Amino acid sequence: MDLERAGPVDSGQARLEALGYKQELRRTWGTMASFSCSFALMSCIMCITGGLNTAYMNGGPVSAVYGWILVSIANLLVGLSLAEIASSYPIAGGPYFWVLEMTLNDPKYTMLAWVTGWLNVVGQFACTSGSGYLTAKHMAVMWQMGNGHVLTPFEMFLSYAIILVVSGVVASMTTDGVRLYAVFAAFFMVIGGGFLIVILPMLAPKLQSPSFVFGEFFSWQAGDLGIPSTTYLFMLGTPAALFSYIGFEAPAQFAEETKKADRAVPWGIMWSILVTAVLGFAYLVVLLFCIQDPDTVLTGNAQGYIVGQIFNDVFQGRFGNGTGGVVLLGIPLMVIFNTAVMSMITNARMLWAFSRDGGVPLHRVWGAINDHLHTPLNATWAMTALAFLLGLPILFSTTAFLAIGSIMCVALYFSYCVPILMRILFAHNFQPGPFNMSRLQPYLNILTFVWIVFSVVCVILPSSLPVTSENLNWTPITVAIALTVSHPCRPSPQSLGSHCLHSVHN
Repeated sequence: MDLERAGPVDSGQARLEALGYKQELRRTWGTMASFSCSFALMSCIMCITGGLNTAYMNGGPVSAVYGWILVSIANLLVGLSLAEIASSYPIAGGPYFWVLEMTLNDPKYTMLAWVTGWLNVVGQFACTSGSGYLTAKHMAVMWQMGNGHVLTPFEMFLSYAIILVVSGVVASMTTDGVRLYAVFAAFFMVIGGGFLIVILPMLAPKLQSPSFVFGEFFSWQAGDLGIPSTTYLFMLGTPAALFSYIGFEAPAQFAEETKKADRAVPWGIMWSILVTAVLGFAYLVVLLFCIQDPDTVLTGNAQGYIVGQIFNDVFQGRFGNGTGGVVLLGIPLMVIFNTAVMSMITNARMLWAFSRDGGVPLHRVWGAINDHLHTPLNATWAMTALAFLLGLPILFSTTAFLAIGSIMCVALYFSYCVPILMRILFAHNFQPGPFNMSRLQPYLNILTFVWIVFSVVCVILPSSLPVTSENLNWTPITVAIALTVSHPCRPSPQSLGSHCLHSVHN
Protein backbone atom coordinates (compact mmCIF):
# COMPACT_ATOMS: atom_id res chain seq x y z
CA MET A 1 0.00 0.00 0.00
CA ASP A 2 1.41 3.38 -0.96
CA LEU A 3 1.18 5.96 1.81
CA GLU A 4 0.10 9.47 0.99
CA ARG A 5 2.66 12.20 1.31
CA ALA A 6 2.00 15.19 3.50
CA GLY A 7 4.25 18.20 3.06
CA PRO A 8 7.86 18.07 1.85
CA VAL A 9 9.35 14.68 1.10
CA ASP A 10 11.41 13.36 4.01
CA SER A 11 15.14 13.05 3.19
CA GLY A 12 15.08 9.35 4.06
CA GLN A 13 12.05 8.79 1.85
CA ALA A 14 13.67 10.70 -1.00
CA ARG A 15 16.72 8.48 -0.77
CA LEU A 16 14.51 5.37 -0.55
CA GLU A 17 12.76 6.29 -3.78
CA ALA A 18 16.08 7.11 -5.45
CA LEU A 19 17.11 3.55 -4.60
CA GLY A 20 14.04 2.19 -6.39
CA TYR A 21 11.41 1.66 -3.67
CA LYS A 22 8.14 3.31 -2.75
CA GLN A 23 7.21 4.28 0.79
CA GLU A 24 5.07 1.48 2.27
CA LEU A 25 5.50 1.92 6.03
CA ARG A 26 4.58 4.90 8.21
CA ARG A 27 7.50 7.14 9.21
CA THR A 28 6.94 7.97 12.87
CA TRP A 29 10.32 7.06 14.37
CA GLY A 30 13.02 9.57 15.32
CA THR A 31 16.59 9.37 16.60
CA MET A 32 15.43 8.44 20.12
CA ALA A 33 13.35 5.50 18.87
CA SER A 34 16.16 4.47 16.52
CA PHE A 35 18.62 4.44 19.42
CA SER A 36 16.11 2.68 21.68
CA CYS A 37 15.48 -0.27 19.37
CA SER A 38 19.19 -0.95 18.96
CA PHE A 39 20.02 -0.44 22.63
CA ALA A 40 17.14 -2.66 23.79
CA LEU A 41 18.13 -5.37 21.31
CA MET A 42 21.82 -5.35 22.25
CA SER A 43 20.69 -5.55 25.88
CA CYS A 44 23.91 -5.45 27.88
CA ILE A 45 21.98 -6.31 31.05
CA MET A 46 20.66 -9.50 29.44
CA CYS A 47 23.98 -10.54 27.91
CA ILE A 48 26.01 -9.96 31.07
CA THR A 49 23.37 -11.64 33.24
CA GLY A 50 23.29 -14.70 31.01
CA GLY A 51 26.89 -14.68 29.77
CA LEU A 52 29.04 -13.80 32.78
CA ASN A 53 29.63 -17.53 33.34
CA THR A 54 31.56 -17.72 30.06
CA ALA A 55 34.08 -15.05 31.03
CA TYR A 56 34.30 -16.11 34.68
CA MET A 57 35.11 -19.71 33.77
CA ASN A 58 37.65 -18.63 31.14
CA GLY A 59 39.97 -16.26 32.94
CA GLY A 60 37.77 -14.87 35.70
CA PRO A 61 37.36 -11.14 36.47
CA VAL A 62 40.26 -10.05 34.25
CA SER A 63 38.74 -11.81 31.27
CA ALA A 64 35.33 -10.27 32.00
CA VAL A 65 36.47 -6.68 32.62
CA TYR A 66 39.20 -6.27 30.02
CA GLY A 67 37.31 -8.36 27.51
CA TRP A 68 34.43 -5.90 27.88
CA ILE A 69 36.71 -2.88 27.41
CA LEU A 70 38.42 -4.38 24.34
CA VAL A 71 35.17 -5.46 22.70
CA SER A 72 33.48 -2.12 23.42
CA ILE A 73 36.25 -0.05 21.83
CA ALA A 74 36.47 -2.35 18.82
CA ASN A 75 32.72 -2.28 18.25
CA LEU A 76 32.71 1.50 18.27
CA LEU A 77 34.84 1.16 15.13
CA VAL A 78 32.45 -1.43 13.67
CA GLY A 79 29.56 0.91 14.46
CA LEU A 80 31.23 3.82 12.67
CA SER A 81 31.73 1.69 9.55
CA LEU A 82 28.14 0.43 9.48
CA ALA A 83 26.70 3.84 10.40
CA GLU A 84 28.40 5.43 7.40
CA ILE A 85 26.98 2.78 5.06
CA ALA A 86 23.51 2.98 6.63
CA SER A 87 23.50 6.75 6.16
CA SER A 88 24.02 6.29 2.43
CA TYR A 89 21.50 3.44 2.10
CA PRO A 90 18.68 4.09 4.64
CA ILE A 91 16.55 1.08 3.74
CA ALA A 92 15.20 -1.94 5.61
CA GLY A 93 17.18 -5.10 4.95
CA GLY A 94 20.51 -3.51 5.67
CA PRO A 95 23.60 -5.64 4.91
CA TYR A 96 22.44 -7.61 1.85
CA PHE A 97 21.10 -4.47 0.19
CA TRP A 98 24.30 -2.58 0.94
CA VAL A 99 26.28 -5.29 -0.85
CA LEU A 100 24.06 -5.00 -3.93
CA GLU A 101 24.38 -1.23 -4.07
CA MET A 102 28.13 -1.04 -3.50
CA THR A 103 28.70 -3.55 -6.31
CA LEU A 104 26.33 -1.55 -8.55
CA ASN A 105 23.98 -4.54 -8.69
CA ASP A 106 26.50 -6.54 -10.69
CA PRO A 107 24.96 -10.03 -11.19
CA LYS A 108 28.36 -11.53 -10.32
CA TYR A 109 27.86 -10.43 -6.71
CA THR A 110 24.17 -11.24 -6.35
CA MET A 111 24.93 -14.60 -4.74
CA LEU A 112 27.22 -12.88 -2.24
CA ALA A 113 24.43 -10.45 -1.38
CA TRP A 114 21.96 -13.32 -1.01
CA VAL A 115 24.34 -15.20 1.34
CA THR A 116 24.76 -11.99 3.35
CA GLY A 117 21.00 -11.66 3.63
CA TRP A 118 20.55 -15.27 4.68
CA LEU A 119 23.29 -14.98 7.29
CA ASN A 120 21.53 -11.93 8.71
CA VAL A 121 18.17 -13.72 8.78
CA VAL A 122 19.68 -16.84 10.39
CA GLY A 123 21.57 -14.77 12.93
CA GLN A 124 18.53 -12.71 13.82
CA PHE A 125 16.15 -15.58 14.38
CA ALA A 126 18.88 -17.34 16.37
CA CYS A 127 18.94 -14.15 18.44
CA THR A 128 15.15 -14.39 18.88
CA SER A 129 15.45 -18.02 19.98
CA GLY A 130 18.35 -17.27 22.29
CA SER A 131 16.65 -14.37 24.07
CA GLY A 132 13.44 -16.41 24.35
CA TYR A 133 15.36 -19.31 25.88
CA LEU A 134 17.27 -17.05 28.24
CA THR A 135 13.95 -15.58 29.44
CA ALA A 136 12.74 -19.11 30.20
CA LYS A 137 16.08 -20.06 31.80
CA HIS A 138 16.07 -16.96 34.01
CA MET A 139 12.50 -17.71 35.12
CA ALA A 140 13.51 -21.31 35.86
CA VAL A 141 16.40 -20.15 38.06
CA MET A 142 14.10 -17.76 39.94
CA TRP A 143 11.58 -20.58 40.42
CA GLN A 144 14.27 -22.96 41.63
CA MET A 145 15.74 -20.39 44.04
CA GLY A 146 12.24 -19.67 45.36
CA ASN A 147 10.98 -23.19 46.01
CA GLY A 148 13.70 -25.64 45.03
CA HIS A 149 11.88 -27.12 42.01
CA VAL A 150 14.03 -27.74 38.93
CA LEU A 151 12.07 -27.50 35.68
CA THR A 152 12.04 -30.60 33.47
CA PRO A 153 13.06 -30.27 29.80
CA PHE A 154 9.37 -30.34 28.81
CA GLU A 155 8.53 -27.58 31.30
CA MET A 156 11.44 -25.52 29.96
CA PHE A 157 10.24 -25.97 26.39
CA LEU A 158 6.68 -25.09 27.36
CA SER A 159 7.90 -21.91 29.08
CA TYR A 160 9.98 -21.08 25.99
CA ALA A 161 7.00 -21.62 23.67
CA ILE A 162 4.70 -19.42 25.79
CA ILE A 163 7.32 -16.65 25.84
CA LEU A 164 7.60 -16.78 22.04
CA VAL A 165 3.83 -16.55 21.58
CA VAL A 166 3.55 -13.60 23.97
CA SER A 167 6.52 -11.94 22.23
CA GLY A 168 4.84 -12.49 18.85
CA VAL A 169 1.61 -10.88 20.08
CA VAL A 170 3.46 -7.84 21.43
CA ALA A 171 5.56 -7.62 18.25
CA SER A 172 2.37 -7.46 16.16
CA MET A 173 1.65 -3.89 17.26
CA THR A 174 1.33 -0.92 14.94
CA THR A 175 4.38 1.14 14.01
CA ASP A 176 3.52 3.66 16.73
CA GLY A 177 3.08 0.84 19.25
CA VAL A 178 6.44 -0.68 18.35
CA ARG A 179 8.10 2.73 18.62
CA LEU A 180 6.69 3.33 22.10
CA TYR A 181 7.63 -0.18 23.20
CA ALA A 182 11.22 0.28 22.00
CA VAL A 183 11.53 3.51 23.98
CA PHE A 184 9.98 1.85 27.04
CA ALA A 185 12.36 -1.12 26.77
CA ALA A 186 15.39 1.17 26.54
CA PHE A 187 14.34 3.38 29.45
CA PHE A 188 13.46 0.35 31.59
CA MET A 189 16.93 -1.09 31.01
CA VAL A 190 18.64 2.19 31.92
CA ILE A 191 16.51 2.75 35.03
CA GLY A 192 16.43 -0.91 36.09
CA GLY A 193 20.13 -1.39 35.40
CA GLY A 194 20.96 1.83 37.24
CA PHE A 195 18.93 0.66 40.23
CA LEU A 196 20.82 -2.66 40.36
CA ILE A 197 24.14 -0.85 40.06
CA VAL A 198 23.28 1.28 43.10
CA ILE A 199 21.38 -1.18 45.32
CA LEU A 200 23.60 -4.28 45.10
CA PRO A 201 26.76 -2.68 46.59
CA MET A 202 24.64 -1.01 49.27
CA LEU A 203 23.16 -4.35 50.38
CA ALA A 204 26.23 -6.56 49.94
CA PRO A 205 27.64 -7.60 53.36
CA LYS A 206 31.12 -7.41 51.88
CA LEU A 207 32.73 -6.28 48.63
CA GLN A 208 35.62 -7.85 46.78
CA SER A 209 38.82 -5.82 46.55
CA PRO A 210 39.75 -3.82 43.43
CA SER A 211 42.71 -6.16 42.99
CA PHE A 212 40.26 -9.07 42.63
CA VAL A 213 37.94 -7.28 40.19
CA PHE A 214 40.65 -5.75 38.02
CA GLY A 215 43.58 -8.08 38.57
CA GLU A 216 42.45 -11.64 39.32
CA PHE A 217 43.00 -14.08 36.45
CA PHE A 218 41.84 -17.67 36.87
CA SER A 219 44.15 -20.00 34.96
CA TRP A 220 43.24 -23.21 36.77
CA GLN A 221 40.96 -24.30 33.94
CA ALA A 222 43.74 -24.08 31.35
CA GLY A 223 45.49 -27.20 32.61
CA ASP A 224 42.28 -29.17 33.04
CA LEU A 225 41.16 -28.49 29.46
CA GLY A 226 44.52 -28.61 27.71
CA ILE A 227 44.45 -24.87 26.95
CA PRO A 228 47.94 -23.94 25.73
CA SER A 229 48.12 -20.36 27.03
CA THR A 230 46.39 -17.66 29.05
CA THR A 231 45.83 -15.73 25.81
CA TYR A 232 43.79 -18.62 24.42
CA LEU A 233 41.82 -18.74 27.68
CA PHE A 234 41.15 -14.99 27.46
CA MET A 235 39.90 -15.42 23.88
CA LEU A 236 37.49 -18.13 25.07
CA GLY A 237 36.02 -15.61 27.51
CA THR A 238 35.63 -12.86 24.90
CA PRO A 239 32.23 -14.04 23.54
CA ALA A 240 30.67 -13.01 26.88
CA ALA A 241 31.18 -9.41 25.76
CA LEU A 242 30.73 -10.03 22.03
CA PHE A 243 27.13 -11.16 22.53
CA SER A 244 26.31 -7.70 23.92
CA TYR A 245 27.27 -6.09 20.62
CA ILE A 246 25.03 -8.14 18.39
CA GLY A 247 22.20 -6.29 16.68
CA PHE A 248 23.40 -2.70 16.67
CA GLU A 249 22.48 -2.49 12.99
CA ALA A 250 18.83 -2.75 14.10
CA PRO A 251 18.08 0.94 13.31
CA ALA A 252 18.73 0.09 9.65
CA GLN A 253 15.89 -2.46 9.77
CA PHE A 254 13.53 0.35 10.85
CA ALA A 255 14.91 2.90 8.38
CA GLU A 256 11.69 2.98 6.35
CA GLU A 257 9.74 3.84 9.52
CA THR A 258 12.19 6.55 10.62
CA LYS A 259 12.06 10.27 9.86
CA LYS A 260 15.24 11.54 8.21
CA ALA A 261 16.61 8.02 8.37
CA ASP A 262 19.82 9.00 6.59
CA ARG A 263 20.71 10.95 9.76
CA ALA A 264 18.71 9.27 12.55
CA VAL A 265 19.79 5.69 11.77
CA PRO A 266 23.59 6.21 11.98
CA TRP A 267 23.29 8.24 15.16
CA GLY A 268 20.97 5.61 16.61
CA ILE A 269 23.68 3.01 15.95
CA MET A 270 26.44 5.06 17.55
CA TRP A 271 24.53 6.17 20.64
CA SER A 272 23.37 2.61 21.33
CA ILE A 273 26.97 1.34 21.30
CA LEU A 274 28.20 4.15 23.56
CA VAL A 275 25.44 3.74 26.16
CA THR A 276 25.81 -0.05 26.06
CA ALA A 277 29.55 0.28 26.71
CA VAL A 278 29.07 2.53 29.75
CA LEU A 279 26.04 0.83 31.33
CA GLY A 280 27.39 -2.66 30.68
CA PHE A 281 30.77 -1.85 32.22
CA ALA A 282 29.17 -0.42 35.36
CA TYR A 283 26.84 -3.43 35.76
CA LEU A 284 29.64 -5.93 35.16
CA VAL A 285 32.02 -4.32 37.65
CA VAL A 286 29.32 -4.07 40.33
CA LEU A 287 28.48 -7.77 39.93
CA LEU A 288 32.14 -8.73 40.35
CA PHE A 289 32.53 -6.52 43.43
CA CYS A 290 29.41 -8.10 44.95
CA ILE A 291 30.57 -11.73 44.66
CA GLN A 292 30.45 -12.99 48.24
CA ASP A 293 32.47 -16.19 47.80
CA PRO A 294 34.45 -16.70 44.56
CA ASP A 295 34.90 -20.40 45.39
CA THR A 296 31.17 -21.24 45.59
CA VAL A 297 29.62 -18.77 43.14
CA LEU A 298 29.42 -21.56 40.54
CA THR A 299 28.22 -24.29 42.87
CA GLY A 300 25.44 -22.74 44.98
CA ASN A 301 21.69 -23.17 44.77
CA ALA A 302 21.49 -21.17 41.52
CA GLN A 303 23.06 -24.19 39.77
CA GLY A 304 25.97 -22.28 38.25
CA TYR A 305 23.95 -19.23 37.16
CA ILE A 306 26.43 -16.69 38.54
CA VAL A 307 24.21 -13.61 38.61
CA GLY A 308 21.42 -15.51 40.35
CA GLN A 309 23.93 -16.76 42.92
CA ILE A 310 25.27 -13.24 43.52
CA PHE A 311 21.76 -11.88 44.13
CA ASN A 312 20.99 -14.80 46.44
CA ASP A 313 24.22 -14.50 48.43
CA VAL A 314 23.84 -10.74 48.90
CA PHE A 315 20.36 -11.07 50.39
CA GLN A 316 21.23 -14.25 52.29
CA GLY A 317 24.17 -12.51 53.90
CA ARG A 318 22.28 -9.31 54.67
CA PHE A 319 18.83 -10.59 55.69
CA GLY A 320 19.30 -14.30 56.34
CA ASN A 321 17.25 -15.48 53.32
CA GLY A 322 17.43 -15.12 49.56
CA THR A 323 13.81 -14.10 48.88
CA GLY A 324 14.78 -10.52 48.12
CA GLY A 325 17.31 -11.77 45.59
CA VAL A 326 14.60 -13.68 43.74
CA VAL A 327 12.43 -10.55 43.66
CA LEU A 328 15.30 -8.39 42.45
CA LEU A 329 15.99 -10.86 39.62
CA GLY A 330 12.65 -9.69 38.23
CA ILE A 331 14.41 -6.62 36.82
CA PRO A 332 16.78 -8.59 34.56
CA LEU A 333 13.83 -10.87 33.71
CA MET A 334 11.83 -7.96 32.31
CA VAL A 335 14.88 -6.69 30.42
CA ILE A 336 15.45 -10.12 28.86
CA PHE A 337 11.79 -10.45 27.84
CA ASN A 338 11.89 -6.97 26.26
CA THR A 339 14.93 -8.10 24.29
CA ALA A 340 13.04 -11.15 23.00
CA VAL A 341 10.22 -8.87 21.80
CA MET A 342 12.58 -6.38 20.13
CA SER A 343 14.46 -9.24 18.50
CA MET A 344 11.19 -10.59 17.10
CA ILE A 345 10.23 -7.16 15.76
CA THR A 346 13.63 -6.53 14.16
CA ASN A 347 13.78 -10.04 12.72
CA ALA A 348 10.39 -9.55 11.07
CA ARG A 349 11.56 -6.34 9.35
CA MET A 350 14.60 -8.12 7.96
CA LEU A 351 12.55 -11.04 6.65
CA TRP A 352 10.02 -8.63 5.13
CA ALA A 353 12.71 -6.61 3.33
CA PHE A 354 14.52 -9.74 2.11
CA SER A 355 11.21 -11.20 0.91
CA ARG A 356 10.40 -7.99 -0.94
CA ASP A 357 13.47 -8.66 -3.08
CA GLY A 358 12.57 -12.33 -3.58
CA GLY A 359 15.31 -13.64 -1.30
CA VAL A 360 13.25 -16.39 0.39
CA PRO A 361 10.63 -18.99 -0.58
CA LEU A 362 7.01 -17.72 -0.45
CA HIS A 363 8.42 -14.21 -0.63
CA ARG A 364 5.07 -12.68 -1.60
CA VAL A 365 3.52 -13.97 1.62
CA TRP A 366 6.31 -12.79 3.93
CA GLY A 367 6.75 -9.55 2.00
CA ALA A 368 3.13 -8.44 2.53
CA ILE A 369 2.20 -5.43 4.68
CA ASN A 370 -0.92 -5.72 6.84
CA ASP A 371 -3.48 -3.13 5.71
CA HIS A 372 -4.68 -2.32 9.23
CA LEU A 373 -1.42 -2.33 11.17
CA HIS A 374 0.87 -1.13 8.35
CA THR A 375 3.48 -3.62 9.60
CA PRO A 376 4.87 -6.96 8.27
CA LEU A 377 2.53 -9.15 10.31
CA ASN A 378 3.08 -12.32 8.25
CA ALA A 379 6.84 -12.03 8.66
CA THR A 380 6.44 -11.57 12.42
CA TRP A 381 4.59 -14.85 12.85
CA ALA A 382 6.87 -16.66 10.41
CA MET A 383 9.82 -15.83 12.65
CA THR A 384 7.83 -16.83 15.73
CA ALA A 385 7.19 -20.25 14.18
CA LEU A 386 10.83 -20.70 13.13
CA ALA A 387 12.05 -19.79 16.61
CA PHE A 388 9.63 -22.35 18.04
CA LEU A 389 11.05 -25.06 15.77
CA LEU A 390 14.60 -24.07 16.62
CA GLY A 391 13.77 -24.61 20.28
CA LEU A 392 12.77 -28.27 19.88
CA PRO A 393 16.26 -29.53 20.92
CA ILE A 394 15.47 -28.25 24.44
CA LEU A 395 13.40 -31.42 24.85
CA PHE A 396 16.49 -33.55 24.36
CA SER A 397 19.61 -31.50 25.07
CA THR A 398 19.93 -27.92 26.28
CA THR A 399 23.65 -28.13 25.44
CA ALA A 400 22.83 -28.51 21.74
CA PHE A 401 20.37 -25.64 21.90
CA LEU A 402 22.85 -23.32 23.63
CA ALA A 403 25.08 -23.53 20.56
CA ILE A 404 22.73 -21.05 18.88
CA GLY A 405 24.49 -18.24 20.77
CA SER A 406 27.61 -18.92 18.73
CA ILE A 407 25.57 -19.36 15.54
CA MET A 408 23.96 -15.97 16.15
CA CYS A 409 27.31 -14.28 16.66
CA VAL A 410 29.05 -15.86 13.66
CA ALA A 411 26.15 -15.35 11.25
CA LEU A 412 25.50 -11.72 12.19
CA TYR A 413 29.17 -10.73 12.32
CA PHE A 414 29.73 -12.24 8.87
CA SER A 415 26.71 -10.31 7.58
CA TYR A 416 28.40 -7.12 8.88
CA CYS A 417 31.78 -8.15 7.50
CA VAL A 418 30.72 -8.56 3.86
CA PRO A 419 29.40 -5.00 3.27
CA ILE A 420 32.45 -3.58 5.05
CA LEU A 421 34.70 -5.60 2.73
CA MET A 422 32.70 -4.32 -0.26
CA ARG A 423 33.15 -0.79 1.09
CA ILE A 424 36.92 -1.36 0.98
CA LEU A 425 37.02 -3.05 -2.44
CA PHE A 426 34.46 -0.84 -4.19
CA ALA A 427 35.15 2.49 -2.49
CA HIS A 428 34.79 4.28 -5.83
CA ASN A 429 31.13 3.17 -6.08
CA PHE A 430 30.15 4.56 -2.69
CA GLN A 431 28.25 7.84 -2.38
CA PRO A 432 28.49 9.04 1.25
CA GLY A 433 25.39 10.15 3.11
CA PRO A 434 25.16 12.89 5.75
CA PHE A 435 27.07 10.71 8.25
CA ASN A 436 30.51 9.94 6.80
CA MET A 437 34.04 9.34 8.03
CA SER A 438 35.73 11.25 5.21
CA ARG A 439 39.46 10.47 4.95
CA LEU A 440 39.44 8.16 7.97
CA GLN A 441 37.19 5.57 6.37
CA PRO A 442 39.83 3.42 4.55
CA TYR A 443 41.80 2.83 7.76
CA LEU A 444 38.65 2.48 9.84
CA ASN A 445 37.13 -0.16 7.57
CA ILE A 446 40.33 -2.21 7.42
CA LEU A 447 40.60 -2.22 11.24
CA THR A 448 36.92 -3.13 11.48
CA PHE A 449 37.29 -6.01 9.03
CA VAL A 450 40.28 -7.42 10.96
CA TRP A 451 38.38 -7.15 14.26
CA ILE A 452 35.34 -8.99 12.93
CA VAL A 453 37.51 -11.84 11.66
CA PHE A 454 39.20 -12.02 15.08
CA SER A 455 35.80 -12.02 16.81
CA VAL A 456 34.55 -14.91 14.71
CA VAL A 457 37.71 -16.87 15.50
CA CYS A 458 37.11 -16.33 19.24
CA VAL A 459 33.56 -17.65 18.94
CA ILE A 460 34.46 -20.81 17.03
CA LEU A 461 37.53 -21.82 19.07
CA PRO A 462 37.25 -25.29 20.63
CA SER A 463 36.74 -24.99 24.38
CA SER A 464 39.27 -27.71 25.14
CA LEU A 465 42.18 -29.46 23.45
CA PRO A 466 42.85 -31.77 21.74
CA VAL A 467 39.77 -31.45 19.55
CA THR A 468 37.45 -34.45 19.52
CA SER A 469 33.94 -35.06 18.25
CA GLU A 470 32.67 -34.24 21.75
CA ASN A 471 34.33 -30.83 22.15
CA LEU A 472 34.36 -29.75 18.49
CA ASN A 473 32.76 -26.35 17.99
CA TRP A 474 30.01 -27.11 15.49
CA THR A 475 29.08 -23.47 14.81
CA PRO A 476 30.75 -23.02 11.38
CA ILE A 477 29.49 -26.43 10.26
CA THR A 478 25.94 -25.60 11.37
CA VAL A 479 25.98 -22.24 9.57
CA ALA A 480 27.35 -23.92 6.42
CA ILE A 481 24.59 -26.55 6.57
CA ALA A 482 21.94 -23.84 6.93
CA LEU A 483 23.25 -22.06 3.83
CA THR A 484 23.53 -25.32 1.89
CA VAL A 485 19.97 -26.35 2.72
CA SER A 486 18.66 -22.93 1.67
CA HIS A 487 20.74 -22.87 -1.54
CA PRO A 488 18.02 -24.42 -3.76
CA CYS A 489 15.77 -21.52 -2.69
CA ARG A 490 18.15 -18.86 -4.00
CA PRO A 491 16.66 -16.37 -6.47
CA SER A 492 18.10 -15.66 -9.87
CA PRO A 493 20.61 -12.81 -10.10
CA GLN A 494 18.04 -10.76 -11.99
CA SER A 495 15.25 -11.18 -9.42
CA LEU A 496 17.23 -10.31 -6.28
CA GLY A 497 18.80 -7.33 -7.93
CA SER A 498 15.64 -6.21 -9.71
CA HIS A 499 15.65 -2.88 -7.92
CA CYS A 500 18.83 -1.99 -9.83
CA LEU A 501 16.63 -0.42 -12.50
CA HIS A 502 15.95 2.29 -9.91
CA SER A 503 12.34 2.72 -10.88
CA VAL A 504 9.91 3.01 -7.98
CA HIS A 505 8.01 -0.27 -7.52
CA ASN A 506 4.42 -0.16 -8.57
